Amino acid sequence: MTAKAEIYKEIEREYETIRSRKAAELRYRKEIAEQKVPKLADITRELALVGVQATKIVLQKPDDATEITEALKQKQKTLLEERQSLLQQAGIQPDFLEPEYECAACQDTGYVGNERCLCFRRKLMDKMYDQSNIRDIVKQENFDSFDLRLYSDKVNPKEGISPRENAQKILRRALTFTQNFDTGGESLLLYGSTGLGKTFLCSCIAKELLDKGKMVLYLSSGQLFRKLEELRFSKENEREKEDWDKELLETDLLIIDDLGTEFSTLFTTTELFRIINDRKLLGKPVVISTNLLPEEMTNLYSDRITSRLREYSSIKFFGEDIRLLKKRK
Repeated sequence: MTAKAEIYKEIEREYETIRSRKAAELRYRKEIAEQKVPKLADITRELALVGVQATKIVLQKPDDATEITEALKQKQKTLLEERQSLLQQAGIQPDFLEPEYECAACQDTGYVGNERCLCFRRKLMDKMYDQSNIRDIVKQENFDSFDLRLYSDKVNPKEGISPRENAQKILRRALTFTQNFDTGGESLLLYGSTGLGKTFLCSCIAKELLDKGKMVLYLSSGQLFRKLEELRFSKENEREKEDWDKELLETDLLIIDDLGTEFSTLFTTTELFRIINDRKLLGKPVVISTNLLPEEMTNLYSDRITSRLREYSSIKFFGEDIRLLKKRK
């Protein structure tokens, strides 16, 4: 069994545990209420009988079903009103005997209809981040720890502004991207030499959106294409292939870090185009970081890919290697 399949099983077991615990808590509350108001037990039994009677009538007397069912509904209403009155007289809150759920949307099943609930997707992404240690990374790499002082305030003659001014602009654009995420619809291309903070900014964006309850899938280009190759050329785990594609295409934000460091093949370029094109059609944004300059990307990738990437909002990084500056400090 693959790691991801094990994660799915683990999440399903968690839901089973939650449902069992909530059912036990409800039984306990019912016992307390019935000890305080003994008649509640009789009402509960009568309500159960009403349900059984309604089912039998529909099967045995279909011609009379409508009239008799209405009478049973009225009886059920009367019993519920009596129970409510007894609870009120005993000082018990009306929802005391109602089921409680950690997630009301899916009622702790993990599914709304045939679709996975948002809570399921959050659990899935949480576990994926735990496995890849990204959760620990974003604790250190986030907007709160974005240090503009690491960038030089000397004007770069070629760019016309200093690296610090540029970093300030980049920070504002990234914050705007996360703040307007639901309505913005833009994708970002972060480019520049190594050590200028592109990966750091990707982590900042990821954490900000995770904190907003968005689903973020963060992969280096190497991780992405290795996983795709592993699944595409495997004859097993068709469900995992489908699930992986679904996550890639439907996660709220896909971040591909260090694009261009992967071993370029026809397969990788085909898959890259498929992913960015399909996400564009679905209206799902992508953030890509790369050490390549735009003209280098044109040489490395097909016209179809570079055409799509030109539609992204480009953010250029320049200046000294801040990773080296951090080490010196």
